[in-house]
Amino acid sequence: MKTFEFDHIHKSWDRYRAFHNVDWGLVEFDTGEVMVKNYVSSDDRMMYKKYGIQLVATTDINCPQLYLDKECTEPCKKAWVTQHGMQELAIDWEQKVAVTLQGRGYREQSRTELGTHVHSALAYWAGAERRPVPMGMIKVQTPNPEYKKKVQSILVGEVLPAITAMDKMQDKRHHWTERGKYPAKEEWYDSSAQEIVADICNVDDWQKGRDIKHIAEKGFEYPRSTQLVDFLYVKGEYNAPR
Repeated sequence: MKTFEFDHIHKSWDRYRAFHNVDWGLVEFDTGEVMVKNYVSSDDRMMYKKYGIQLVATTDINCPQLYLDKECTEPCKKAWVTQHGMQELAIDWEQKVAVTLQGRGYREQSRTELGTHVHSALAYWAGAERRPVPMGMIKVQTPNPEYKKKVQSILVGEVLPAITAMDKMQDKRHHWTERGKYPAKEEWYDSSAQEIVADICNVDDWQKGRDIKHIAEKGFEYPRSTQLVDFLYVKGEYNAPR
């Protein structure tokens, strides 16, 4: 985080029991600390040039290229951090790191070393020229080619035709609509087509009907390899979208 000058003229006290100023999604303290407040709306997602901090969602047009390594040699594809929805991040352009805003939260006992005035922080900086303290972990979901290579032929060649045939025999009066593809299970890795079909059908009748229709219409989504990281990284300088 950049060094900043605290605004003593407009400072407040009551909300955090410490001298502070609120700047949309950020709160600055006279101690030099900065935090992201406990609720961030889309209006708060912007670049805060005073601190060199950007609040952004991974689906936003102005989300920069993220990297898995500090040297920025391993790009993190946008699809890897938007699986099943966006993630909100705080990007420290002075330190070139990004941390999540959707973490465990300060109220957990593991964060008792921080002051009570920042108990609601979604991201926290102890001072200028320091990295933010990770309050949670960023989820990175990469393709799992080994799973897909082994299971895809069974799902597409045997399971999907069987499920489609079952769907044709269903009562068509109900028009369920599911978003996205049906998630294939990791435990199917060593299963036969018969075992997979039996597992799909091993639910209540009302759910089975929905699942069968879901698979017949949308197909399967293959599981990804998930890793949780404290930081992602950026390089260069912030460039506002045109």
